[in-house]
Amino acid sequence: MKQDTSIWFWKNQSPEQLREMMESLPLFRREKAQSYMFGMDRVLCAKSYLMLCDILREKYGVSGMPDFEFGLSGKPYLKDSRLFFNLSHCPKGILCVVSDSEVGCDIEEIPQTLEMDVCRLCFSGKEMDRIYAADSPNVEFTRLWTVKEAYLKLTGEGLTDSLPEVLSESVLSKVSFSTELHIERGCVSTIASYL
Repeated sequence: MKQDTSIWFWKNQSPEQLREMMESLPLFRREKAQSYMFGMDRVLCAKSYLMLCDILREKYGVSGMPDFEFGLSGKPYLKDSRLFFNLSHCPKGILCVVSDSEVGCDIEEIPQTLEMDVCRLCFSGKEMDRIYAADSPNVEFTRLWTVKEAYLKLTGEGLTDSLPEVLSESVLSKVSFSTELHIERGCVSTIASYL
């Protein structure tokens, strides 16, 4: 399996940098980026698309702007290509993955505090024990969350009401997870792919 990953960590963008990014986007992506209320969200939307274009051009020789198709669940695919991709962003940065097989990814900011009542809605008892026992419960919470979300993006399911049961033994036996802790940047990223 060939897989290429790019991570971009947030830095303040000048109005001119944002304008230049917007001008380099195709109309549909520019409109999507401009639909966001906050400047940071506009930057994340624009930058994630440009990162995808850079990887496709540099690693796969795909020139021009990519065309998308959407699966039944709404998951985007590259039209007329055998390549798959996934994008994720949070206030700390962007994760972009391109692969020759299905892929899902997530990047999340490590929260300052945990709402344990909310955690119980998202995690199984075993996962809650791991969070409680961790040297840094906030990091373990974020790690587990990115694993779940990367898996759900891999399958195209998206968030579900049965989050505590998502990482069953059968799932763990057929999916590979690669997690990176970016502690100095205050975030965690995970990539999920089928074994």
